[in-house]
Amino acid sequence: MSRAFVIVNPAAGGGRTALKWPAISAELARLGLAFDAAQTTQRGHATDLARRAVGAGWPLVVAVGGDGTLNEVVNGVTDPHGSPLATTGAILTGRGRDACRNLGLASDWRLAARRLAEGADTSLDLGAADWPAGTRRYFLSAAGAGFDAAVAEVASSRGGAGTFPYVLAVLGRLVAHRPLPVTIQSDGAPESSASVTTVVVANGAYYGGGMKIAPPADPADGALDLVVIGALGRAELLRWLPTVYWGGHLKSPRMSIRRVDRVRVAGPSTLPTHLDGEPATDSPVTFRVCPRGLRLRR
Repeated sequence: MSRAFVIVNPAAGGGRTALKWPAISAELARLGLAFDAAQTTQRGHATDLARRAVGAGWPLVVAVGGDGTLNEVVNGVTDPHGSPLATTGAILTGRGRDACRNLGLASDWRLAARRLAEGADTSLDLGAADWPAGTRRYFLSAAGAGFDAAVAEVASSRGGAGTFPYVLAVLGRLVAHRPLPVTIQSDGAPESSASVTTVVVANGAYYGGGMKIAPPADPADGALDLVVIGALGRAELLRWLPTVYWGGHLKSPRMSIRRVDRVRVAGPSTLPTHLDGEPATDSPVTFRVCPRGLRLRR
């Protein structure tokens, strides 16, 4: 495949993507990839551009930016039934790059560019989120409801690289933290009610810029991994947070993980939610797996 439509988020990585794009563009041309490009100007613009690219017949649609940019592009190339309408490619230049860890994408932009021109396509799972009003959005790495979504909202508005903005956001949200009651229903089983800190539905092991939230999660196994972090106080949450980076949090009796195909998260009050670290509509929300819903160039 030698034709691609490239969608560039110049604000990704604290504005560093805008500085890198001339070199990336030159490298793609040197590798013989025939492409057109467009830059995003606001949140959600990448989805609109990706839909137009699909409508125009582009076989490969490429995201240049962060995990959020890639999420938007995937939402633009996936049909309402969770099937890909085009191949997705990515050169990730954002701060977290969990999609590199989870999906086997190259973290070096030069290698990522070469794979766009010379790599092969593979099919992986997608996650989908559905709200009662009929809205549906897809995610690649993880979605969540509760404390981590509140943190994601703060972190997404800040600059910086790696996990540092996420850690700062955690500390900022910790003051107002309190566990919230939720009901969880997975795969048709009876509802369970509990007070929780957060609920995470993972398609890959990593989120939050390198946190190993769901160690066994595999984006090619046809399932999602449901991680429930129970009612933790502020001090207890702060104590367990560092262990998430190597998956040690699952040793706590207040945390659980299991494979699911579908899970509904609701409660007497709404919870903030996120998809791939980007703020989304509050709960109630239903998460489900779309097996082989992503066709990825890598």
